[in-house]
Amino acid sequence: MKKIYLLILSALVLVLGSCRKDFEPVTTVQLTLQLEFPDSFVDGSVPKGVEVMLRNNITGELLKTKTDDQGKVVSTVIPGTYTVTASKAYSPEETSELLGSEVEMFVNGNLSPVIVNEEKTVSLKLKSSRAGGLVIREFYYSAVTSYLYDGFTEIYNNSNEPIRIDSLYIGSTRAGATNNTSATGPYNFLTAYPEEVYLNQVFMVPSTGQPRFLEPGKSLVIAISGLNHKSDPNGNKNSPVDLGDADFEVFWDYPTGRDIDYPEVPNMIHAFAGSTAGFDWNIGINGAGMVIFNTKDFDKLPVRFEPDAKTAGTTQYIGIPVSDIIDGVDATANATILLSNKRLPVSVDASMTTAEVPLKGRSVRRKVKTVINGRTIFVDTNNSSADFEVNLTPSPRKWN
Repeated sequence: MKKIYLLILSALVLVLGSCRKDFEPVTTVQLTLQLEFPDSFVDGSVPKGVEVMLRNNITGELLKTKTDDQGKVVSTVIPGTYTVTASKAYSPEETSELLGSEVEMFVNGNLSPVIVNEEKTVSLKLKSSRAGGLVIREFYYSAVTSYLYDGFTEIYNNSNEPIRIDSLYIGSTRAGATNNTSATGPYNFLTAYPEEVYLNQVFMVPSTGQPRFLEPGKSLVIAISGLNHKSDPNGNKNSPVDLGDADFEVFWDYPTGRDIDYPEVPNMIHAFAGSTAGFDWNIGINGAGMVIFNTKDFDKLPVRFEPDAKTAGTTQYIGIPVSDIIDGVDATANATILLSNKRLPVSVDASMTTAEVPLKGRSVRRKVKTVINGRTIFVDTNNSSADFEVNLTPSPRKWN
């Protein structure tokens, strides 16, 4: 019996010894982020209280924190590759001290990839942008199986005053899988022309010669095809949306004759196409950068091929000055897409959002901030990862 006890005791010692090795503490390092305001801010201003999100690109672990009174964030992290985003909204009263003028404004910034393998200090210069009254409230691009034509973009008046919308432009960046699913496919326009947004397709709200206004708390629904996709013979029973009452559709039938014009829904004006190889509005089931803007002399804007693209093609893109952009959302295929693959500048959208999986009939929509006298106000910090959420059933004009 003593021999048996000794054998058991020896086995326990071996097991415990091996367990101690399994539970050795993971090495961590200190990462310090120093944020800086744009040059236009008052000298000596410190970006304190700015929300910072630190995401491990391998594990997906997300750390949320805020800068201290010195504009710093000090974090203890495991070695790895990280994505950093920072954003904060400022009221008119706050910006009077920071800028010398009273305007509602955001500051945003991002860094990716940030490689941390030892103690490190990283600086992040923020960019500023003014709040706009019109926002993209919902963006449905992910489609359903075997059906790609029920997408829509909903534009909402988030202010307390009517906003004129005739001759308002809406456009999207490159569509398709290459830029949205590849970890090595950056949108090279961001580097070459950082103060412009380059679009593959652009449509315009038609003007009848009389001003058209969107009232506070109301929205404008722009459909790829204006029909009840759930029940119409040309639709798909698996579609989640009825767009027969959309304000406009984006009929574009060149050159194949495959698009259908639904006369009950007025057409947007087709302003620009980077290629005539397709038809309709090919947003892409893996997402795109979508923007709304006003601009002068549209026909004089620069048109270019993508610089330094790995695959040469015939598609061209039209450049919109960042200063003309009213709102934008950078939507991607899934949450693993790196910020280095962004298609919209940080000043338009500090990060990206996603419907998570394609062909499941999901959209992205803005989070509700508050409701004042029955009017819904949506979150708008120009940071789509914070402003948007996944909507399992797209719901145009339904937000209460």
